[in-house]
Amino acid sequence: MYGTLQRGEERSRFMEGCVLTTTFSVLGRLYHTGRGYPAAVFDSDSKGMVHGELYKMQDAENKIAELDKVEGTESGLFRRVELDYGGVSFYCYEPGTLLDGCVREENLIRSGSWRESSSLAVTDPVAFAVNFENGMEKVYKKLPAVHGEEAIYIKGCTPLLITAPHATAHVRMNKLKRQEFYTGALGVLLHSLTGCHVLYTNCQSGCDPNYYDESPFKKRLAEVVRGRNIRLLIDIHGTGAEKERDIFPGVGESNEFLLGNEHYLELIERSADSCGVSLGGLDVFPAARQMTVTKFAARSLGIPAIQLEINRALRRPSSDPVAFGRLLDFLRIFIESVT
Repeated sequence: MYGTLQRGEERSRFMEGCVLTTTFSVLGRLYHTGRGYPAAVFDSDSKGMVHGELYKMQDAENKIAELDKVEGTESGLFRRVELDYGGVSFYCYEPGTLLDGCVREENLIRSGSWRESSSLAVTDPVAFAVNFENGMEKVYKKLPAVHGEEAIYIKGCTPLLITAPHATAHVRMNKLKRQEFYTGALGVLLHSLTGCHVLYTNCQSGCDPNYYDESPFKKRLAEVVRGRNIRLLIDIHGTGAEKERDIFPGVGESNEFLLGNEHYLELIERSADSCGVSLGGLDVFPAARQMTVTKFAARSLGIPAIQLEINRALRRPSSDPVAFGRLLDFLRIFIESVT
């Protein structure tokens, strides 16, 4: 799915019962239709790529019939096609006769990404966050063997990576720890708003990625950064609403995870001041007590890294969209000041 059926978008509810297995890119071209959704033409000779998500269907026959109605195949809005790309066979939708006039050069989305072009994350980030978390609610505790890929990576176009290793439940010292609400949604929102790379957990983690030296999430993280000039990693976490401050940065006991880039702390302070967001001390969550993702990125991957613990009071878009907006503005401004 490459448009409004993707997780968090306007029609993502129609993918309920399907399993998001990975992000996927296919040779082709993506176009604006002027109707609030895109249309893709898939062509093996194309120089461009269309970026989207690959889903596994549990009840394929009924789900395909439902999606055909949603996509208007009978009226000629879209037509369903079956493709085989990179050894993977899947269904997707190309423009039907009613959309032939949209397939023009002036309507081309050159990035090939609806997320980076006209996502709901840009037009209504609160609605996007709520949609995204509603979808994630169904998979918080799904096991990888049942649900598919443990972490979802979305490729960006700026040299900064957001990670959300606790977007779903995770096991620490044989105890299941609950998810940190809206951290995955924040990562994908920031991808749409700033073009950053994102890696977030997609189902239950058998071992806490922020506690153990070795975990599938860290292995995937190492694969993601390989060959990419990532300038900074921001690891997003959530803390309780009882905390007095909004954001708690963690950069090690003596800023060692910044790898000499102490000016990032000045940018955090400046961004927080401009958005009315309060900062806690660096010693509250230093990200140094276990093998955190932040420590791993700095020591093992050589990437400056910051852990951001975000107060739950700012992660309630439904009940307090104003506070959520301040949080989003703070993160966006900080990322843009870095990149």
